[in-house]
Amino acid sequence: MLIGVTGGICTGKSTVGRILSALLGLDLVNLDQIAHEVLGKGEVGYLKVIEAFGEEILSPDGAIDRKALGRIVFEDPEKRLLLERIVHPLVEERIMKLMEESGRNLVIEAPLLIEKGTWKLMDFVVLVYCPPELQIKRLIRRDKLDPKAAENRIKAQLPLEAKFPMAHYVINNSKDFSYLRDQVLKTGLEILKHALRR
Repeated sequence: MLIGVTGGICTGKSTVGRILSALLGLDLVNLDQIAHEVLGKGEVGYLKVIEAFGEEILSPDGAIDRKALGRIVFEDPEKRLLLERIVHPLVEERIMKLMEESGRNLVIEAPLLIEKGTWKLMDFVVLVYCPPELQIKRLIRRDKLDPKAAENRIKAQLPLEAKFPMAHYVINNSKDFSYLRDQVLKTGLEILKHALRR
C-alpha cells in the first residue's frame, strides 16, 4: 500500500512519516531528500539549476547552497516555479522507480504531494496540520529565519485548509509529542483495517 504523508513546512510530516513507517513495517521515502539528491554535484538537476540560476547559488565547495537558492525562490514565485519545473520531473522519475521496486509498499513523505497531483497515486493520504502561527514559530527556530522570511515560505505553499478535501486522515500537530504519537497510532490502525478489507 502507498501512504502519502503531507502538510505544510514545519507541521511535523517527518515525525509522522517515521512513526507510520515503523508501525506499518513500510519503507519511508522522503521526497525532499530525493530532491536534494537530484541536485547533487554532477547530477542532471544540478547542472540545470546552475544554468537557470547562475553560479552565485554555489557554495565554495561547488555544491548548491540551499539557503542562497531558497532566498531566491521563496521571494519570487516565478523563480520558484522554474525550480519546480526542473526538480519535480526528476523526483517523479525516482519515486516511480522506488514504487515499482517496493511493490507499491511505501510511506512517502512529500510537502507538495497535493500540489503536484501525486496524491492521486496514493492509497491513503495523511495530512499533518498545525496553525500557521505555530508553523512560523517552528520555522524561525529550526531555520534561524526572521519572521517575514518564515511567513513568505509558508505563503509560498498551498494553504493547509485547501489540502483537507484530498486527505483521508488529518493529524493535528499543535500539541506535544505524546498527543501526536497517539493520533498517528490511531491513524495507522485505521489504515491497516481499511487495507485488510481490500
